[in-house]
This record gives sequence, structure tokens and C-alpha cells, in this order.
Amino acid sequence: MKTLAVLGSTGSIGTQTLDIVRKHPDKLKVKLLAASRVSEILLKQIQEFKPEYVYIKEYTDLPGLKVLSGNQGLEEIANLNIDLFINGIAGIAGIKPTYLLLKNNKRLATANKEAIICLGEVLKDRYSEIIPIDSEHSAIFQCLQSGKKDEVNRIILTASGGPFWKRDNLEGISVEEALNHPKWKMGKKVTIDSATLMNKGLEIIEAHYLFDIPYEKIEAVIHPQSIVHGLVEFIDGSIIANLSNPDMRIPISYAISYPERWETDTHRLNLFEIKKLEFYEPDENRFPLLRIAKEAGKKGGAYPIVLTVADEIAVQLFLEGKIDFTEIPQIVDTVLQELDFPAPKDYEDVISIIEETKNLFKNLIQNSRR
Repeated sequence: MKTLAVLGSTGSIGTQTLDIVRKHPDKLKVKLLAASRVSEILLKQIQEFKPEYVYIKEYTDLPGLKVLSGNQGLEEIANLNIDLFINGIAGIAGIKPTYLLLKNNKRLATANKEAIICLGEVLKDRYSEIIPIDSEHSAIFQCLQSGKKDEVNRIILTASGGPFWKRDNLEGISVEEALNHPKWKMGKKVTIDSATLMNKGLEIIEAHYLFDIPYEKIEAVIHPQSIVHGLVEFIDGSIIANLSNPDMRIPISYAISYPERWETDTHRLNLFEIKKLEFYEPDENRFPLLRIAKEAGKKGGAYPIVLTVADEIAVQLFLEGKIDFTEIPQIVDTVLQELDFPAPKDYEDVISIIEETKNLFKNLIQNSRR
């Protein structure tokens, strides 16, 4: 019986992780559920899965359970004897638990690209033990098993293109339009990132750190069918690809069962229904965040951290209706141009850069609104 900790249990990754647990009750036991607050969803999860521990950001008494909370609670989580920790926390909130788990040599499966990117300069020596959950990185992870690292010529990440990849005019896009993803059901932040193609830029940086592959060997393509999730080209000219219907339960299941594969209740791929698979070069003029992200990744140091924080805040402003869709890349680029931070040497430096970026962002926004 494999024990699990599900961080972000009420979110998209967390709820789909629990679908896998329902499918395999003889193989999996949820030992900890973690969420930012007590909600009806969390209470139902507690009743169904009966975890030994529950983490909530602010302490709330839950009779019969060991409730962990705050920073001390995160420290306690990282010391628990649990076989696999699933990090489904969205955004920069997932950085501290990722850091603590890696420092404590815990087995981690994660969908939190922000943590991988922000901690990349200080913890990348521990990344080889991470099992990626993002569909693209899970695909690359699986394809890389077909050869040796020094036999890799390039890796290719696919992007659905979001709802606007064919749209010439990106002015006046509403929040509802941007959240209407044609293929995937995801959280709001990653859905907006998909619409701007920032998601693919962040994934390029994430792939660089996770797989220790130079940027020159990492590419992204638009693949509107979202059937091919990632490809690896080896030096002999062969390309290994990972294909499936767009369903996050597949990479989540693989992360949990690895190195085995378990049956899932997902819809099987029918090649005759697909008929064709298309691939297009991304337009970095219409979607400048892809270019901006790649440049930040290549510069390294504090740039990927600032990029991550600036994007998260800009996306939130868009979701709140405070800025236009086309202002997201403009604001992110402006923040990066103002950057003057040294490269982080440890976790404390990473947190300092994050906080200083937030302050810089706030000042820039205030000045621009005068």
C-alpha cells in the first residue's frame, strides 16, 4: 500500500489525483490532505478518504484529525513518513513546500512549475528524483527513457495554442474568453498562461532545470489537437513521442505508479477519429511572452524568478479586470527591464527576490496609473 500526501487537494490536480485513488483503493492510501482553507470540498474529501493529517494555512480545529497549519505545519509535513508527495498547489505558493520536501529528500511528484523554476538555481542538484506531473514534462520524462542523456538531440514541448492562436487581433479579450480553453480543463492561472503562451515559456525553463538540457536543445510547437504531449529527438534521427487524449489523470497516474503503469478510466485514443496531427511554429510577435520567457531563462540568475512572480501578479490583475489581456506581456517585460538582483545563492535569496519583485511591481503599476 503506497501512502500519499496531496497538497492542493481541492484544486484541479488534487481532485484528479483523488480520482486515481478511488480507482485503486487496494494500492493507495491518502495520509495527508492539504488546502489553503476549510471548504465544503475539503470536508467531503476528509470524510471520504479519512486522512491521518490535514494541513490548512490558518489553524482550524477538526475533531479526530491531526491538523497542521502555518509555516510550522509545512515543516512538519516535510518530516512525515509518506511514500509520495503530490504537489498540486498553484503558483508561487507551492515554492516553500517544494523546497522543504526536496531538502528532506522526500519523493515528490509535482505540477508546480513555478517552484521548479524559482528554486532551479539553488536546488537543481536534487531535481533528478522529481517525477513531473505536467502533461508535457511527463511526456518528456517518459520519452527520455528510450535513450541516454548524451544521445538527446532536442526535446520538443507541444502547446495547444490556447483559444487565440489563430486570432490576429488580441485587443478587447474578456476574462471569460481567455478562460475558455479548447482542450484542457485547468485552473484559472495556468489557463490564462496557456492563452498568452507564457505557459510554454515557463515550461521551457522548467524542462531546462528538470532534465538538465541546454536551452538550445529545447523547442516548442503549436499542436492544436493536443494529442502529442512531448517529443524527444535522438542523435540517430529517431523521434520518440508520447500520445494520449488530453486528460491530466494519465500523467498523474503515471507519477503515482512509476515505474509501473496502472489502468485508468480515461478515454482511449482512437487514431482513426483523429485523422491528422498538425504542428505550427509559434508566432512570438503576437505572443511575445514566449520570447520574453525564453530570454529570461537563458539569462538565468534571478531573471526566471522575477519572470514567474511578475506573470502571476499580471495574470491576477487581468482576472480581476484591472488590466487588458494585451497588457500582461507589456507589464511583465517592464518588470524584467527594471531587474537588478544578484543571482540567488540559497532559499532565503529566492524569497527575498520574490518579495522585492512584488514591491517593484506595485510601484511600477502605481506610477503607470498616475
